[in-house]
This record gives sequence, structure tokens and C-alpha cells, in this order.
Amino acid sequence: MTPHRTALHALAGISAALLMVTVLPGCTPEPEPTPTPTAAFASEEEAFAAAEEVYRAYNDAGNARLRGEESPDPQDFLIATALEDDIDGLELLRTSKLQLVGEISVAKFVGQNADLTSSDAQVVSMVCLDVSATHVLDSVGTDITPTDRPPTLAQEVTMVFDDGAYLITKQAETEATSC
Repeated sequence: MTPHRTALHALAGISAALLMVTVLPGCTPEPEPTPTPTAAFASEEEAFAAAEEVYRAYNDAGNARLRGEESPDPQDFLIATALEDDIDGLELLRTSKLQLVGEISVAKFVGQNADLTSSDAQVVSMVCLDVSATHVLDSVGTDITPTDRPPTLAQEVTMVFDDGAYLITKQAETEATSC
């Protein structure tokens, strides 16, 4: 092979390589479009119903804990301030040598506000808890429940939709008169 032919083959090879480099990007598939986040629920009613279901399961878990059962754990339903408050409340009962006994029931669950526009949909609800069947016992088992404690307590509950389920982020006693 002559040097001239070798140079021609080399030039042809380089040309072919350059052509491939310029043509290949045009052959690559378009990237898939990123889907726009959709609301977790189609309506406020649907969001409130899902939140109520989770809150009632949380309440059932809390009653199981009052009975001394280890499962289900009510803390599985909590994050953020709500989880911190639960941990602090348990510690306060332990250090004060107090025990809460009985059962709490959800008397009313009323959805107040639902943000369905973000991927982590948030719901704020008012929950009326019937605490009339609960008692606070001291270290020797004496009932020290305040005699003026109302039979129902109103809570404003904030929940966020995360990873396919609602989680309670905040619970605060409120002066709602509708309980």
C-alpha cells in the first residue's frame, strides 16, 4: 500500500468518525418529559376522608398503647412537632410517675382546610376527642384526674400527605365550641 493510499484511508476513517460524531446526537432519543406533579386527591372531601381514616387509626394505636400493647405504635403516624410532643408527653408521664388509663374516642372529625395543589398535600382539621373514659393515676394507683376536666377536648390537627399516606405534623388544643 502506498503512502498516498494510506493517507486516503486515514482521511476516510477520520471523515467517517467525524460524520458519526455529528450525526449520532441527532439519533439519540428525546428525553422523556418530566411529569407535572398531580394533586394527591381529586377533592377536599376525598382528602378529608383519607385524613380522618388515618387519624382514627392513630387514635386506635394510642388506645392500644394505653392498654399496654406494643403494636400498633401511634408514633408511626407522627412526624415533626407532633412526634416531639408525643415523646415529651410520654417522658413527662414517666418522670412524674403518672399513668393514663382508659380509652379515648374520636367524637367528631371536621376538615377545615385542604391544600391539594402541592405534592405534599396538607390538611387541617378540628378533632373532638371524648376523654371521659380516661383517668390519670398516680404512682400508687390513685385516680388524680382533675374533676373539672371537660369530657371532650378539641384539637386542631395538621397532617401532610407524604409517600402515599397522611402523617400528623401538629396537634394543638383549641377552644372550639362545637365539640
